Amino acid sequence: MPGDEPPLPEGDSPPEPPAEPDPATKAAAKKLLDGGDGFLKKGDRYAKRKKADQARAEYERALAAYTKAYELVPNPKIYYPMAIAEEKLEKWIDVATHLRRFLNQASDADAKMRADAEARLENAKLNIGVLKLNVTPEGAQVAIDGNPVGTTPLAEPIYLAPGEYALSITADGHKPIEQPLTVEAGSESERAFELESAAVIIDTPRPPPPPPEIPMPPRPSKTMLFVAGGATLAFFAGATTTGILAMGKNGTWKDENASDAAREDARQSGKSLALLTDGLILGTIVAGGLTAYYYTKIYKPKQAEYRKQLEEREKRFDEYARAPKVFVTPWVQAGGGGLVLTGEL
Repeated sequence: MPGDEPPLPEGDSPPEPPAEPDPATKAAAKKLLDGGDGFLKKGDRYAKRKKADQARAEYERALAAYTKAYELVPNPKIYYPMAIAEEKLEKWIDVATHLRRFLNQASDADAKMRADAEARLENAKLNIGVLKLNVTPEGAQVAIDGNPVGTTPLAEPIYLAPGEYALSITADGHKPIEQPLTVEAGSESERAFELESAAVIIDTPRPPPPPPEIPMPPRPSKTMLFVAGGATLAFFAGATTTGILAMGKNGTWKDENASDAAREDARQSGKSLALLTDGLILGTIVAGGLTAYYYTKIYKPKQAEYRKQLEEREKRFDEYARAPKVFVTPWVQAGGGGLVLTGEL
């Protein structure tokens, strides 16, 4: 029954009386209305002759003319012919919306026209679903399939074409609601939702994490270098000592005033010392070569790699020291929410 209709949408109540349009504007609007009536009749003639495409084109032209006329002179009575053109085009949601506005804003319309509008509105509702929402708290945002519908309390029911939808309701300081909707043609339903207040969440600031574990690289060993170098020095010292002794024996052997026995002993001892000196010199050369090879080919590359790893370790510590220790902590409470930054910069 018309008297049992859901509350009217925002904007369906009579608007503030607009400024009186000038005569030229009123004449232009009247011309558009007459043109729209002509297009509507022409579409009906095409429809009787089963020429659906031509009929639809004329209905679209009629709707465009009525819409332009309303833009020039926003008289709520124009909603009625607009709804008739939309009915021809089967734009049922627009039909219901404009007929409701006509019935609630054009209070001085002809009684017969109003009765016809009421009948057409009931017919339009047979092709769509009507949903009324009662939401607590007020001020919640309502959306259908992600498209905003309005803020509660909604002063109008929601008109929907038959199908599946996703209803979402959100409000500051409350947990959102998301629910699927199934809308059937001709259905009218009223749903109530109460959003649950969100609990206050305040995280205790967390201390910054400890620095990362970066082990010291192993220092290259100098043991082999000391051993080889020490052997080189020992061989060199021995060769020097035996060489000096051999030279002394050689002097005794060449001394003509020495006895034959002393000279022979000096010759034998000098020869032995000379041979020993040659061996020690050879040992010095070999040990020195090994020392130089170990230092240049083994120790020095290891030392370079050690320094590289040490520099990398210091660099990583520096990066950690310079990096800001900031933590983002969300908080929510009734009426508001936000983020808390903790840590050090």
